[in-house]
Amino acid sequence: MDLSNLVEEPEKRIKDWLNQIKNYRRESPLIDINKLTEGIEEQIKEEAYYLSLRNLTYEDLCWILAEKKQKEIVSIPTFDQIRQMAAEIFNMGKSYEELCWLNAEFDILKKE
Repeated sequence: MDLSNLVEEPEKRIKDWLNQIKNYRRESPLIDINKLTEGIEEQIKEEAYYLSLRNLTYEDLCWILAEKKQKEIVSIPTFDQIRQMAAEIFNMGKSYEELCWLNAEFDILKKE
């Protein structure tokens, strides 16, 4: 399973997602796309900040992200599926802050 799309370039994924929204909502003059973009980035930053305050371990952040990703793929993932994905995320060597950002990004974009 290729996780490079999940972990690499989080800002690029947000921009791509926002461009899709812009194209979809172009007909509606009631929506200010710039405010929408700023709002989502701010929400992700805030969510990542509060996640970092929880003082979770690096391994915990990998596990949480793996759970979220696996639940997107399979409605009820097995322990081994989550463990394998968590190991892959761990081995990518992302920073603690990046993992907080990715977890927050996943939550916020899922809500939107």
